[in-house]
Amino acid sequence: MLITDTIKKSALLYPEKTAIQMGEERISYQDLNKNLKRIAAFFRKQPFEEPQGKVALYLPNGIDFLQYFLGAISAGWISIPLDLKWKESELNERLGQSQPDLITTTEELQNKITYKGSKLTSVSSLEKQEPIEEINSNSEGESLFYMGFTSGSTGIPKCFVRSHRSWVKSFACSKKDFGLTDSDAVLVPGPLVHSLFLYAAISTLYLGGTVKLLPKFSATQTLKEIETGEISALYAVPTMLAALTKEMNNQNDTPRLKRIISSGAKWEPGLKDKINTLFPNTELFEFYGASELSFVSFINHRADIQKPLSVGRPFHNVELSIRKDGIEVDSGEIGTLYVKSEMLFSHYINRPDANKEVWDDDGWLTVGDLAKLDEEGHLYIIGRSNNMMISGGQNVYPEEIENVLYSLDGIEEAVVFGMPDSYWGEKISAAIILNNNSELTTRDIQRFCRKHLSTFKVPKHIIFTNEFPYTSSGKIARSKVKEIYSQGVFST
Repeated sequence: MLITDTIKKSALLYPEKTAIQMGEERISYQDLNKNLKRIAAFFRKQPFEEPQGKVALYLPNGIDFLQYFLGAISAGWISIPLDLKWKESELNERLGQSQPDLITTTEELQNKITYKGSKLTSVSSLEKQEPIEEINSNSEGESLFYMGFTSGSTGIPKCFVRSHRSWVKSFACSKKDFGLTDSDAVLVPGPLVHSLFLYAAISTLYLGGTVKLLPKFSATQTLKEIETGEISALYAVPTMLAALTKEMNNQNDTPRLKRIISSGAKWEPGLKDKINTLFPNTELFEFYGASELSFVSFINHRADIQKPLSVGRPFHNVELSIRKDGIEVDSGEIGTLYVKSEMLFSHYINRPDANKEVWDDDGWLTVGDLAKLDEEGHLYIIGRSNNMMISGGQNVYPEEIENVLYSLDGIEEAVVFGMPDSYWGEKISAAIILNNNSELTTRDIQRFCRKHLSTFKVPKHIIFTNEFPYTSSGKIARSKVKEIYSQGVFST
């Protein structure tokens, strides 16, 4: 089954129902289906390198983005979202990795593309294409449809691809574990080049619901959309939810908002409690996953037993294995996390070395996360094996220390890394952004850490800064932070 198949069914079942809306602009399922046929007709006429055509989308956030993404897929092509915020060098690097046959953009954005390896086409030329009767695609569930890039928080992003089947099986999680149906109106306030928000939109259309988009994230506009009473589900990352709570003074009278679904970053202290208080009728789902793994585990913070630092229990169609030196470990022991499900990615492009590192011979996949399972099957992520520091001969994982730092009131963001040191090998260091009203000192932070960590894990060097470099998906670019501060470039 393809991810576009149910859109045709929805166009027959409820042709006038709104499929996608942004501001005053809206499109029905009937018109969406008609437009996808028209766009697919254009792509079927274009030459491409075997085995599948690839189109890169350099488009503003909005309804057209989704239509061209899905239209190309309907023709059996692979769609590649490009971020308008990427610098020229970043854009060319991603295009060089993915090597699309076509780059689709607007006339206004054409002059920003300097890459010469692909044919450039404007959306205006696609709009002139006449719709044709649908041709049955030869594509099957195992065929590829989406090419993206890992966040690059620890190095150069890798280009990965996904099959239709992997997302169709993920949509089953949205339905069974999150409880989403065709009656939902889902607010997607973030950029569609971010895989979380792209997934939110596509999964909603697959289930027959209504997608509501924002041109760009605004806490004020998000709250206004929620207060209309039309929104039943919201996808967001924690930083968005933090901004949303700052716009609110008391409980939100929006009984129709049944679910908030979040992933992708750490939570500032007390934020989950604020959300539960401000939205008393709303379930808060938090899930753990990765570009390569898709869904792994989740928590319903209103319904589930609260276990600090746990990332929940596996989704209904996911198996987990914790291994050390290739052997399954007991409950409570730390090892490398392996995942098996039908939602896993296909492979990295032109990276046989990386593919060999993440897959084992039996279809289990790892991205190098170190984890443990408790006796009740709750998962705890300890850190990334490739982030490990060795200080004084001891293995130290920065994520463990960061979790402690984030539990201290006054700290807004933190990154822990090792700086070269002749005595320790690596000196445990932390770069920290404080809240505006915080007066925390180095001594305060180290004293707090000593209460919760072994002495050798307490940061010996603390840097106060005003900003961090971020990846395109909004995560702190750990490798860049380490590079900046290891060279002694401090901002205060």
